[in-house]
Amino acid sequence: MMLKRYCVVIEVQEEHIKEYIDIHKNAWPELMTAIKESGAENLIIYNYKNLSILFYECEDIDKFYEIFGEKEIAGKWNAAVHKWFKESPVLDGSGSVDTLEKIFDLNQQLAGKLEQF
Repeated sequence: MMLKRYCVVIEVQEEHIKEYIDIHKNAWPELMTAIKESGAENLIIYNYKNLSILFYECEDIDKFYEIFGEKEIAGKWNAAVHKWFKESPVLDGSGSVDTLEKIFDLNQQLAGKLEQF
């Protein structure tokens, strides 16, 4: 299995930042299980001002979104949090969620080649 690292930034409406942080700090156990079952080896989320910065480690982010998006718990989670986003991402594997461009990776560049993931 070849893991790749993806970074996604989602803008949260300022008036909902506390709710957004609280629900993530107390994430539902069945949600965390679904994330793992959908192919994420790891998912780390940081908050900066009103930005949610997500780091995924998985083989393919679109495949992850496709599998995760089909799960009932994903629908429940999205119903709870999507209203807090300035623009809600579509988690269906269609490639509509933009990932950030990686422009520096110390170890990859020391080895001679910068990879996107």
